[in-house]
Amino acid sequence: MVSIWNLQWFCLHFILWQCNVNYVKAMWPSLNPSTIQLLGLFSDAINTSEPTTVSIHSRAMFKAAIILSQLYNITIDGKYIEWQTIQTGGDLMDSLSSTCRILPKSSIVGIVGPAFSREAEMIATFADSIDLPVISYSATAPDLSDRMVYPAFYRTVPSDNTAAFAMVELFNRYNWTSCIIIYQNDAYGFGGARIINEV
Repeated sequence: MVSIWNLQWFCLHFILWQCNVNYVKAMWPSLNPSTIQLLGLFSDAINTSEPTTVSIHSRAMFKAAIILSQLYNITIDGKYIEWQTIQTGGDLMDSLSSTCRILPKSSIVGIVGPAFSREAEMIATFADSIDLPVISYSATAPDLSDRMVYPAFYRTVPSDNTAAFAMVELFNRYNWTSCIIIYQNDAYGFGGARIINEV
């Protein structure tokens, strides 16, 4: 009786594992050939064997959006959109140098990413100098909202100002009068601490 139960349990695990593998190892459909491309910047290190979940999902959504644009016949000057991707490792210089290397060899019309605000500030400044728009899927630094400094930068997430205002509302709601701010020693941490202090 126990061995039959173990066999059934094993079969169930095997079937579920097979389903999981099929979803994880899905192949992307072939693209329509085009000379118009979007450049995607993603935060995993180059040639990493263990990509982060955030990077996997961001890259998948980027590719899915381009495939959907082709399925719905969305074109630029009658041409479909393709993609190029770069893994930046979250490093400022890798982001910039990889972007500079790929731009002359392709017809990039815009940049999606990078993930981090520290990269976005540099990439947005560079892209503006060559008239390319940049849209980040996760950069939240409030300084990036300054249209005078970053006129070609857009984002899909709110800036840290929104979170700071929510925290202030929380303090007001519960009549809290003080707090201790613990932050990381980078642009994200300093920016967040500065915004909370200003609000």
